[in-house]
Amino acid sequence: MMLAAFAGLVGCGSSGSDNATGLISLGISDGPVHEAKKVCISFDEIEFKGNGQSIVVDLDSAESVNLLEFQGSNAMPILVSEELPAGEYQWLRLGIDAELLGTGGTGDMSETECDGEGSYIVMNDGMAYNLYVPSGEETGLKLVGGYTIPADSSVIFTAEFDLMKSVTAPDGLSPDVILRPTLRLVDNAEAGTLTGRVLTAAATADGCAPSVYVFNDGIAPNAIDDGVDDDPDDPVATAMVNEQTNEGQIEYHYTVGFLLAGDYEVAFTCDGTVFVPELGKSALIEVKTVTTVDFLDL
Repeated sequence: MMLAAFAGLVGCGSSGSDNATGLISLGISDGPVHEAKKVCISFDEIEFKGNGQSIVVDLDSAESVNLLEFQGSNAMPILVSEELPAGEYQWLRLGIDAELLGTGGTGDMSETECDGEGSYIVMNDGMAYNLYVPSGEETGLKLVGGYTIPADSSVIFTAEFDLMKSVTAPDGLSPDVILRPTLRLVDNAEAGTLTGRVLTAAATADGCAPSVYVFNDGIAPNAIDDGVDDDPDDPVATAMVNEQTNEGQIEYHYTVGFLLAGDYEVAFTCDGTVFVPELGKSALIEVKTVTTVDFLDL
């Protein structure tokens, strides 16, 4: 079993007594990818590592999630109000069925639902490929950090994959595709949403795969560096620009959910290398608030 770890959580409340408990919920969301029409990740357990204890929660049945169905501010709950000892925890780890030369995608027949085996990606041409997480079976992908489960209270987190940075298909690995989970794990109580419209002519230009990239404040928009893990200049989130109908009019919108409160730079791009505006537009994200930044003057 391949294990992907999520850490750096920010909790609320304080640690309780030895017998105190709290509730934790976890949802999965996605920053999408243009080249695929379905990305299915199969989760089968969640491990919580506290001070001196490790608690494994087996999911009743493997939760196979099509990440492309949970974009923007939507999330798929895979753990709801799980009661655990209150206090400080060191990390959280998800069990993912994503092995090299696995059977991911076998039996898949649905256009949107995940009805195949394991973890896999279905490309726009309809071909399914096994997803492989390149990590040791024992340690998985582990990030050091900490979080708190509050006593006699609850906390809700969302782990968002950024598939534009996570999925690669290197030469020689076929039929497998590598999944290097690039994640933002956010305390929902400390996050807000970014949304906006994009000029139709820009979103529908020939050869354009319209997207909006979100960067930390002070970072000029730039291309994703696939060769550098955790590059501080990489976007913290990406979003596809999608067609919507509003009162009979076709418009183009984007949404980025689960952004921690703070200042960001936001830019539109057709190819992930050229950004408009070149230095981005400022966006202030506030807790439980929807912030609008439009790109109608491109």
